[in-house]
Amino acid sequence: MALPNKAKIPVGTLLAGKHRITREIGRGGMAAVYEAENIDIGKRVAIKVLAQELTTSAVVVERFLREARAAAAIRSPFICDVYDSGRLEDGRPFLVLELLEGESLYERMTVVRTLDFETTVVVMTQVCRGLAKAHAASIVHRDLKPENIFLTKDEEGRLCAKILDFGLAKFYTPMDGGDKQARLTREGAVFGTPAYMSPEQVRGQGAVDHRADLWALGCITFECLTGRTVWQTDQGVAMTFAQIANAPLPRPAEMRPDLPPSFTLWFDRALNRSIEKRHQTAKEFADELAIALGMNASGARGVEPALGTPSLDDIPVELRGGEPSLDGGFGIARTSAPFSASQPGHLSAPGVERRPSPAGLPTPDPELRSLPPQSPGLAFAGPQPTGPVGPGGERPLPRHDVEEPLRARRPGGWGRALLVFGFLVAVGGAGYASYKQFLQVPQDAPPSTAASGTASSTVPTPSTAEPTATRIASPPPTSDLPWIPHVAQAQKELAQGNLKEALGPLKEAYDKGAHGVPRTLLDHVQVALKEANGRAPCSLTGLGRPRTYDLVGRGVRLVAGSRPSIAFGPRGPVVAWTDAHEGSEHAYAVLLDNTLRATGPAVDVTPEGAAVGRPDLKRVGDKLVLTYWDAKGPEAGVHVRWLDPDGRIAGPAVSVASIPRGGNFWPSLAIAPDGFFVVWSDDTDMTSDSEDLFLRRLSSNLEPLGAPVRLTDVVPAGPVKPRARFPSAVVHGDALHILFRLEREPRHMIQHMRLPLADADKSVEPARRGERVDRLAGEVAMVEAEKTRSDGPAIACGAESCYLVWHGDPPTGSASAAYVDPSAAQPLWRKKFAKHGMHPAVAVDAEGHAQLFWYEGGRVVTAALTRDGVGPPTRFARVTGDQPMPSVTPGTKPGEWYAAWLDYEAGHLEPYVARVQCR
Repeated sequence: MALPNKAKIPVGTLLAGKHRITREIGRGGMAAVYEAENIDIGKRVAIKVLAQELTTSAVVVERFLREARAAAAIRSPFICDVYDSGRLEDGRPFLVLELLEGESLYERMTVVRTLDFETTVVVMTQVCRGLAKAHAASIVHRDLKPENIFLTKDEEGRLCAKILDFGLAKFYTPMDGGDKQARLTREGAVFGTPAYMSPEQVRGQGAVDHRADLWALGCITFECLTGRTVWQTDQGVAMTFAQIANAPLPRPAEMRPDLPPSFTLWFDRALNRSIEKRHQTAKEFADELAIALGMNASGARGVEPALGTPSLDDIPVELRGGEPSLDGGFGIARTSAPFSASQPGHLSAPGVERRPSPAGLPTPDPELRSLPPQSPGLAFAGPQPTGPVGPGGERPLPRHDVEEPLRARRPGGWGRALLVFGFLVAVGGAGYASYKQFLQVPQDAPPSTAASGTASSTVPTPSTAEPTATRIASPPPTSDLPWIPHVAQAQKELAQGNLKEALGPLKEAYDKGAHGVPRTLLDHVQVALKEANGRAPCSLTGLGRPRTYDLVGRGVRLVAGSRPSIAFGPRGPVVAWTDAHEGSEHAYAVLLDNTLRATGPAVDVTPEGAAVGRPDLKRVGDKLVLTYWDAKGPEAGVHVRWLDPDGRIAGPAVSVASIPRGGNFWPSLAIAPDGFFVVWSDDTDMTSDSEDLFLRRLSSNLEPLGAPVRLTDVVPAGPVKPRARFPSAVVHGDALHILFRLEREPRHMIQHMRLPLADADKSVEPARRGERVDRLAGEVAMVEAEKTRSDGPAIACGAESCYLVWHGDPPTGSASAAYVDPSAAQPLWRKKFAKHGMHPAVAVDAEGHAQLFWYEGGRVVTAALTRDGVGPPTRFARVTGDQPMPSVTPGTKPGEWYAAWLDYEAGHLEPYVARVQCR
């Protein structure tokens, strides 16, 4: 039985005389991964060290070192590099790896559940290019799975997929001794991950060749497009193997109706049990996939879908996790240091929740998720979690039910593997118990001054009274994290406008334990300091990390958070997000003090939910309204509810739209003089050949008035279903304004709908028999007229004007804004204001001043927006990856703005909040 991997390399240790360890990223039963810096040239790398307990096995050591030999034999931008190898003084072998930025395909799919056709073709084409190089070098990977495909960006900011972990690679031509190779691949041995193994691997045939990789890639492609694994794996490895050998293939179109028949034909060939009838080369695999999905392979490669979105769509983040291979293999290191990757999407799979396991290792209990890397901005692929983004930067929930539970994908195996597995379960269970105990630690939160119960009969006007400035966050529960007081001191300095003075405490905090929180906060402050030259129009005056459940001490499992939403209530800023640290994906909310520290423990504000997505907060008088969707369960659909000024539940959840099949709805709430309007997208009508926008009016008490109203009925112009998605709605005067994305492949167009309130209860008329014309409510104008793929629409209105913002897909896309006279739908002007800007958001304060926030060059940027255009920008924080659109709200002082966004912290996604003061 393999013992736990306990031996650690101290920070500061110098390996091979040139690589200095800076922190541990993560560890598993087979290896530990560290971040290191080459002291000669300053290059940051990842060091993967074999567990000391396994060094006595020559077979394990050989398999570990095979990764270096395999990578050395292949040169491809689509395969993770291994730079060097060596041994520690105690004999443990180590590898020096490329440090990557981004997330694994598995992590992406746990966020967006299903990928769009274009993203799938781009990823699979690039993986096939990497495989073609490997196969040409007589190397077969033998353990391809979503965890071993890493999504990052190339130097030009385009999506780049890299193959990881050649630890199980087989060399056709023996290298460095044929006998050793033969022993490692002996007849009857089974290597790989069950759900993706080919029939010949299941049979333990020693003659497994490169076509086993193409089988696995066929399984992965199916999962990308349907959100399900090909085989039902919940009954263990033996039953999985039986299905691989004999079970009929599932029908993709039954799980995703918009898949064309040509894809089914392609899939049948990709998973043909006769090796000779499958695709014979990686190029053939990729070329035929592009044709099957109605795309040109070379053209698809030139597109840059948002990583992690639905590139897809907006995204919230939910489930994270990874799946280990039977031999306990550990993945490649990656970093989430600032880069321009992407991430749309948000996950909680209906029917199934994929969850990581502590330290990225297998745990059969679906209540446990993996512990992400312990380095700020670093992560490893393999059993690893993280997340992404869509048009608004949010992350979409799964579109289809997933029938197999996560544990269904956990590998079984021979006796030794099961013993290791049992040990990990015990360790994970103990950690989870401690975590649950932490949640019960009481904290003193300021008493609420808001009345609970139902809202008044009229919609009150938001108060502009300044919240109590002396409000102080309650102390966190007893913790062994020594850096917490230093972070608190830094936050106090920031709140007093002392940006430089905040740097010292943050450096001290980082030196106290190299934790991800102080490191990430330090990165944010350093970005702001570069702008603090007196010329930048805005300055950073507050910085916070709203989630605190994991700060009780070391060893608490980390669970990714989703895109946060922020609103400034009567008592200060309230932030909401979703995560699954208590099991299912729920929304949590917390009130922040003047230093942007949580005033108490976060409150579960959707306790009835099963897979909650994209919570959105808006202030209404002395309360807040929470809008969200639930993607599965008996209450699947769109919901709203009242929260009090502290962000606690103040009313029952109200169902705006009950959608039993679940899905991604992206609701947007607009405040009207006498109530509210909620707009969402829905494609669950089986009789419709499009995804459309729907509207429902609510009273001032959030009571639904009348039935849902259909706002669009768009007709197909080809084989792909058209979609009206990601609405952003606001009421101005006597009209409802809705900005949305119209997808008619290959174009994604931004449309502005102006709907008079008097017509808000009228559904669009159904098309007459044989008519092929779009039916749209109100007056609609195309905002983005270029032939590009636009994304992330958002709208905000002041007293006399409305501002529209969106972005285009890279590399040709950029952040754009438009100015609209509220009396018409057509913009008076539109302008690209940031050549490489992504996911812009806009808000308007009580005086009508508009402020933009967006991401560019790994930074969070803000600028004023007026009728005359966009003002000079200020960079005040970092952002890693292509994250969802930030949430923005004005403060109480002139020029004061609050922004909340998602960023990588030590390899997992974490909500952050900032306050800026602009002149």
